[in-house]
Amino acid sequence: MGRLIQLLSPNYTPSIHNIIADLIKNIISLATPSPGVGLTDGTANGPPSNRFARELAAKGNVTKLVDYMLMNFSEESCKTPTGSTSYEKEEDEISHRPTFESHISSVVQSIAVVVELIRKNNSDYSEPYLFHTLRNRLIQVQQQTHLQGEDIREALEQVMTVMVNRMGVVNLGPLLDALSARIADFQHYLRAPRSLASIA
Repeated sequence: MGRLIQLLSPNYTPSIHNIIADLIKNIISLATPSPGVGLTDGTANGPPSNRFARELAAKGNVTKLVDYMLMNFSEESCKTPTGSTSYEKEEDEISHRPTFESHISSVVQSIAVVVELIRKNNSDYSEPYLFHTLRNRLIQVQQQTHLQGEDIREALEQVMTVMVNRMGVVNLGPLLDALSARIADFQHYLRAPRSLASIA
């Protein structure tokens, strides 16, 4: 996940940003818990794993996304080359030289990823579902096993560990910390948006 986030930096082209942002958003969607999936649909794989969504919400990754959103740049500072041939444009893509367009794309796609992470991991919905799914799985194991006493307890603890690793709650605390730590920068761009600066 860290490598995917790295590819959203302004050092890469808008086309790469589009591909990576779509990939990350699809991963988030696939990892989102939904009622009726896993235990009741007859599949052997169980509910979807949200491990990648939890990795995305880790402090280092969300801090990097916030850094991309709030990077200071202007059209003049990027010195976008004009009149480049297609060969020179390919060279620019290989050398990862940031352009004004790649900075804008990095901001937009980083915001889109954060919005999707929040939208698909609404704890008011997912927490009750995750706990319900865990409870149902433990009951299922208990009914299907012939173990007794300490043996059944050990079996249930193993199942619980597997389920928690597979579909634990996505903690958005680090994201809130990263956003609130940069609140002054967000306020600055609310008062003086980059779009107005580029028009002036």
